[in-house]
Amino acid sequence: MSLGYMTNAFGELVGSGGGVTSVKDIRYVTMCDDEDAIKKITEIGFGNIEIFDGNLSCYEENPEKFTEILKKYNAKLLGVYIGANYIYEDALEDELYRIEKVTVLAKELGAKHIVLGGGAIRSSGIKDSDYELLAKGVDKANDIVKRHGLIASYHPHLGCIVEKPDQIDKLFALTDIPFCPDIAHLEAGGGDSLEIIKKYYNRIKYVHLKDLKDGMFVPLGMGDINLSNIINYFKQNNYNGDWLVEIDGYSGDPYDACKTSFEFLQEFMPLH
Repeated sequence: MSLGYMTNAFGELVGSGGGVTSVKDIRYVTMCDDEDAIKKITEIGFGNIEIFDGNLSCYEENPEKFTEILKKYNAKLLGVYIGANYIYEDALEDELYRIEKVTVLAKELGAKHIVLGGGAIRSSGIKDSDYELLAKGVDKANDIVKRHGLIASYHPHLGCIVEKPDQIDKLFALTDIPFCPDIAHLEAGGGDSLEIIKKYYNRIKYVHLKDLKDGMFVPLGMGDINLSNIINYFKQNNYNGDWLVEIDGYSGDPYDACKTSFEFLQEFMPLH
């Protein structure tokens, strides 16, 4: 079991400019100094990180530079997050191309998990057939990730066609891809995160821990979610997967958020 922290808490989230005109070049990018974020995360005590695909892709021509950063701070790359639309059939080929490209780099740099998010909402609204298209797309992405020896998980997310409990059910009835529950996203989407976790527990190999208060993401223990019950449920059921803390979009100091979350977890799990 490994525990990590997401670097996206240390800067504003944007998209890479090339994606405006070329689907194959779409990436999530956190506007931060990657090394500085990793330094702060490990200084607090976390030994692993997750990073967005766009930040990782910056090291495609010089992966040794990223490896050196990890070694300098005794950190490991636990996961990489990749988003895609999936429902536009003629664009899927290029989306899968970039998913494979990022996965190959992630493997080279020692990653274990690829987190897949997405499922676009059309301007005309969600079609029932979009869930079939999404399922087919994530299955193909899952095959790519597995072929390279990593673990793919689907992450329900606000702002896509899989944010509410019934939408999660629609997708998971059509695919057997592993499930990465993001606790705060499940709650903000109108669900009972613990009940959803119980329902799909056998799919879970990676968990995103996050707290929520008044609709905003906050450090662990500062929100209204009963995280203790959720973490203890995993422990009682012999969970042997990995954990990732993610406090993105928090209006306070990111270093303090990381430290507060680390301290909250001390009573629950080995911190490495």
